[in-house]
Amino acid sequence: MPLLFQDFVLQYFPDIFVAGMKYVIGLAFLITCVAARTQPREVDLSTQWKVYQSGQYLPFTNQQTQVVHLALTNNTPRGVLQITDRNEFSVFVDGQLVWRQTDTLLVNTDSLLRVKGGATQLSIFQTPLVYSLQTRLILADKQSTDFNALRPSNYFSNFIISVTLLLFFFFVALFRANPQLMFDYLNVIKLLSLQERDDATVTGRIGASINLLYFAFVSLMFALLLLVLFHQSADRFAISTYLVTKSVAGSYAVWLLVSGIVFVILMVKLLLIFIFSQLFGLRDIVRFQFFHFVRLLFIASVGLGSVLMLFFIFNFNNPSAYATLVSITATVIILSIVFLFLKLLGRTGLPVFHLFSYLCTSEIIPLIILGKVLLF
Repeated sequence: MPLLFQDFVLQYFPDIFVAGMKYVIGLAFLITCVAARTQPREVDLSTQWKVYQSGQYLPFTNQQTQVVHLALTNNTPRGVLQITDRNEFSVFVDGQLVWRQTDTLLVNTDSLLRVKGGATQLSIFQTPLVYSLQTRLILADKQSTDFNALRPSNYFSNFIISVTLLLFFFFVALFRANPQLMFDYLNVIKLLSLQERDDATVTGRIGASINLLYFAFVSLMFALLLLVLFHQSADRFAISTYLVTKSVAGSYAVWLLVSGIVFVILMVKLLLIFIFSQLFGLRDIVRFQFFHFVRLLFIASVGLGSVLMLFFIFNFNNPSAYATLVSITATVIILSIVFLFLKLLGRTGLPVFHLFSYLCTSEIIPLIILGKVLLF
């Protein structure tokens, strides 16, 4: 049934699909540009941090400390102070403990300064040391200010928009080159079906040039999504500290590096599948198993990218939500192993323990190692 539906769509609706896809791409680009233009401004207040040393307040220059101090006065623009950290922190207002929080704390500076008579000092305490703490002042888009803190560059938004356009063009080119193969990679029914058959006319050889282009596209797209998630999750994952850049060029360099790593991981996975399939006597499932994983990665990336686009359109900046998306993506990949197990069980007719041992060595253990590196 999925194959008949796919042939029907290819026969009667290719032009409609292409026209609709162009419309969606144009609309997404327009909405993304409008959303990026109307986002409220964020001022990084870490340049205003002070530390108390030798009886005086000194500028914070990455000293090892448990407490940083931040002064708010009438000269401070009115807005929302956003304090974020993946570890628990305590906020003292003029020496009195007011908040203890993990994740994100939002403070209305206008209300706080009105209560405190126009001037106050916040002291943020952490155990053991201040490491990944972030303080931002979110201002209304039209608010003018002479505040001496530097407005952070919107380099990351520019990077996301430009890379998304490049990937859209790449996607359209791949579709026009082989529409049937695109449908096969995005076939959710085939991904979840336990009766899937290996259609050699669609997937072809793993080393075919068109398949290598799809592997490269999936690597580029998945790497971009990882960078966005790690950037927006406010340093909840240790690896995100190695992906910090301050320019569009730096972001492109990191993106290409991560894309290359993802592509290498795909090739290493293919090698592992080949080696263990030979050891376990499952020589006929190499292509089937590898294309199952690539299809999963492709569909998961499209779904995750759609969710992130909605987050950006509606200016949803909760770091916990982005961290949750990482966990959901990891869960989906783990659940896919269950479907793969059921598929191979009906396809090979091998004993359950034999097949489970094979999947442990070729799928589960490598994923655990990769998850340990990425998420902790």
